Amino acid sequence: MKIGHIVCFIFSVIGLLALVAYFFPQEGVAIGGMQLRFPTLAEVLQAKEEEIPTDTIPEDTLTTEELMQLRMDALKAEKESEFITYCQTSPARIYMPGDSVAYFDPFFDALETARERPMRIMHYGDSQLEGDRITSVLREAFQGKFGGSGVGLVPAVQTIGTYTLSQTAMPEDLARHLVYGPKEMRLDGNGYGPMGQTATVDGTATFRFTTRMRDTYPCASRFSRLTLLASRPVEAFATMGGDTLSLEESPAGERLYFYTARLGGARTTVTLTVGGQADIYGILLDGAGGVSVDNIPMRGCSGTIFTSIGAATLAPFFKEKNVRLVILQYGGNSVPYLKDEKGIAAYARSLKRQIEYLKKLVPADTRFLFIGPSDMSTSVEGEMQTYPLLPRVVEALKQAADESGIAYWDLYAAMGGRNSMMKWVDSHLAGPDYVHFTPKGARHVGNMLYETLEFYHKFYRFRTGKDRLKLSADSTELVIDTTAIDTAVSPTRMPEGDSVHTPSHDSLQATRHAQEDSVPEYENSTDNESL
Repeated sequence: MKIGHIVCFIFSVIGLLALVAYFFPQEGVAIGGMQLRFPTLAEVLQAKEEEIPTDTIPEDTLTTEELMQLRMDALKAEKESEFITYCQTSPARIYMPGDSVAYFDPFFDALETARERPMRIMHYGDSQLEGDRITSVLREAFQGKFGGSGVGLVPAVQTIGTYTLSQTAMPEDLARHLVYGPKEMRLDGNGYGPMGQTATVDGTATFRFTTRMRDTYPCASRFSRLTLLASRPVEAFATMGGDTLSLEESPAGERLYFYTARLGGARTTVTLTVGGQADIYGILLDGAGGVSVDNIPMRGCSGTIFTSIGAATLAPFFKEKNVRLVILQYGGNSVPYLKDEKGIAAYARSLKRQIEYLKKLVPADTRFLFIGPSDMSTSVEGEMQTYPLLPRVVEALKQAADESGIAYWDLYAAMGGRNSMMKWVDSHLAGPDYVHFTPKGARHVGNMLYETLEFYHKFYRFRTGKDRLKLSADSTELVIDTTAIDTAVSPTRMPEGDSVHTPSHDSLQATRHAQEDSVPEYENSTDNESL
């Protein structure tokens, strides 16, 4: 059929329908019990007026207060959408178990009451944590906002110096045992402390602690409470200048004794003398309230050692010291040695056993965050590239964390993903081994991690209504009403007009530490096994 014929047919049909509409009775035609109607020509040709929804209220009928509330509700919905979008799409987001944005709520609750009830964060990891490089950023930020002081849990004998503390031990040859590292340093049993190590005192030993870089770490560099962790009863006292204080004994279990001294004010130096025969698990240098953050590096460790630490020391420590967040940062030591899917699956299963073991020992509201490996490079056909199986390891660990009911932070993605390590090396954020971060790079990682946690904390306050919000002066955004801020949160850290900030890798902020250049560089090992 030709196009002309088709056009004529269409117009003929339209004309016929128009004639029917014109001549058909307006009241319709009755056929049996039915009434048939046909649209009139006017109804067909007349454009239908747009109906106004019945639930729409004209603005001119609303009061000023009602209009402002409508604007507030719209902006709240928009802000919630921003939060959700970040949680679902940002490379730096935290993967929550079961996608529950409320997973960290008990941790945030504890943060906001930390001034009244002290709480701890424990950061375990491999040698990326050595020197207190990453953890020191978290500690200073948390203590600055939620209160707290001191460097937290430290070993009796520190073989690798840190930015935050100088310490000595006499005698220098105290016997030490580690749950990680060389086999000759292992115990026959599982009698390690919460740091995975011991130092044995047989007679009298003296330990001296002096904080470092006090302008850079104003919170961590001052402490008012000292606590000794020992395996059995000892005699212990602390000396500060000409003052000497006896430590009060507090048994926490059959194999864990706390000895505590309140130092009568903020201190930067203290000497601890211990007499007797016992294993020393560590020393706490804390404040009277607020947040304590412990740095626990384990060189060469893949994170599969926690089941070798006895519950008799771990469980009472977690409970008595109110541990509310455990960070596990592992995986980098295993990447070079995993050759196939079978090996990756076995490693993931082993880590799940460690997580399940720890979850049984901590208080019910304690939360876990697993940090997977960063990008790492190796030579592939003469060129430095990401380890071929590293992305698969990351996905397996992410799945293991989710199946274990804990959160996961993808450091590999946060720093840029595949082959990002080369850029970090070029920017002096990582060393020439293409594995370890430089001090500057470690601080960037610490900043990224803290800003990400702070983002989720702001979302928590938004969701729970802890932040009373108001419109900005131009009514274009929501800001925090500082007159209504909970006193548990320092108002100096939340000025009027503070809006939600979404952290991202592209906007790495300058270090929080003003004296970065004065920090000594730690050597970067070229042996991946010693990560």
